[in-house]
Amino acid sequence: MAERRLSSAERRAQLVGIARDVIATEGTDALTLAYLASRAGISKPVVYDHFSSRSALLLSLYQDFDQRHLADLHAALARTPPDLRQRVEAIATAHVACIVSQGVELSGVAAALAGTPALDEAKRESERRYVDICRHAIRSADGGADLSEEAAIAFVGAADALGYAAARETISPELARSTITTVLLSLVEVSG
Repeated sequence: MAERRLSSAERRAQLVGIARDVIATEGTDALTLAYLASRAGISKPVVYDHFSSRSALLLSLYQDFDQRHLADLHAALARTPPDLRQRVEAIATAHVACIVSQGVELSGVAAALAGTPALDEAKRESERRYVDICRHAIRSADGGADLSEEAAIAFVGAADALGYAAARETISPELARSTITTVLLSLVEVSG
């Protein structure tokens, strides 16, 4: 029986999955478009139909991580009652879980793309969407609570540093979660 041909979206998803596996098992340097084609059992032109360059592939991996991170955050917040501390704990838990599960791949992708304008723009957009979701969750728990722009910057920096420390097993995920919770609660401004 002939194997069903993948749609363009299915092929792209397959290639992103294989690329993530290559990075997780062999490191970012091992990921080339030719190696990806070989691992997928397809010709190089098929890979080039989806990714014009290695940087385009790496950027796609970063965007895939971002989408999964935001989906996990939305899901965590949807399960959390509108209580400020519980919302902040849900944010911290989702942040650490995402970085611990994706930390090796994400840090390799970010390092390989460091300094590229496309990654800088993707990071800014990603952080803006993430902070907007967090601010909405905080405000919906306590109408007088919010994060200033500088507090949001401090929160993201601290949360990322603690999440990566947990991914490297420098600290436990629980310590990372509890510290992020403490930091975020200290940064929330409550009026009225």
